[in-house]
Amino acid sequence: MHIIRLELESLVQQGQISPQEAARLKGFALPDQKGSLLINLLLIFGALSVAAGTIALVPNPATGLVLALAALGGAEILRRIDVDASLKVLGAGLTLMGALGLAGWIGWEFRESAESLYPTLAIAGVLGAAAIWFRSPFLVAPAVLALGATLGSGTGYWHASYGIFVEEPTLTILMFGALTGGFYVMRGKVVEAYEGLATIAARTSLFMVNFAFWVGSLWGDRIGQHWFAPDEWAAREDWQAQAIDIPDHVFTLGWAAFLIAMIVKARRGGFLSTLSIVFLSIHFYTQYFELLGANPASLVVGGVILVGLAVGGTHLFRASRA
Repeated sequence: MHIIRLELESLVQQGQISPQEAARLKGFALPDQKGSLLINLLLIFGALSVAAGTIALVPNPATGLVLALAALGGAEILRRIDVDASLKVLGAGLTLMGALGLAGWIGWEFRESAESLYPTLAIAGVLGAAAIWFRSPFLVAPAVLALGATLGSGTGYWHASYGIFVEEPTLTILMFGALTGGFYVMRGKVVEAYEGLATIAARTSLFMVNFAFWVGSLWGDRIGQHWFAPDEWAAREDWQAQAIDIPDHVFTLGWAAFLIAMIVKARRGGFLSTLSIVFLSIHFYTQYFELLGANPASLVVGGVILVGLAVGGTHLFRASRA
């Protein structure tokens, strides 16, 4: 949807439109939603304050579960009665609070079952179901990413740093590659209301494919290592002698071929081609510094190459437009 702003008084003064036409256009103007947004934000912060205070007063998992279910119940009520969408932001906030709170409760209650896939699948199911039911684009990406935990993928945060890890690059590429294709096919078959959700799910899966290629291009992959606990070193050594070991250069070449194919086949300027160009740049710089190291000479050469690529790309785009 494109939004166009018109200064009607200026247009009338310049003789571009008549006063009658200005009055007619003014009737099509969108209502001012600043006041409604402020009210929604105040209600969201109020709900967060009540939830935080309640958990502080009664600090146990059951309290979090009740609050999460209450938030989802409130979001469902708003979905049914808010016909003019004046409380849409509040509904989205309650949906996030409820779904993430319920997912957090599952993770806490089953934290001892770290080796079981059921808690992870339950979290992904809760987030996915909430995203579909409430048509929430904010919950689609976490629902897809939660599936990565079944293969040992995840994120970590420490002081001033944030990281992503992929323990099974090959299986992650296969699983999320299939999900990417499936969601893109689904996008053309579902009703318009869910088309955006399928698009977000497909793009999130594609990100995971590229992250898995990235990790594999650095360290390779020994398929199945995620399912060995750190204290099983003896069994691990016996298994390593028989495991399928994929060297890093296979991922390096495969990732480059995959990205180039995406750039060539995808619509120019679209999400797929742009994302592939970005990751191809990341891939080039990663391998460049892996081979040459980070030193003054390699930085200078890398910078010159990057400038050359930029100049060449500019000429290519201009030629294609002409």
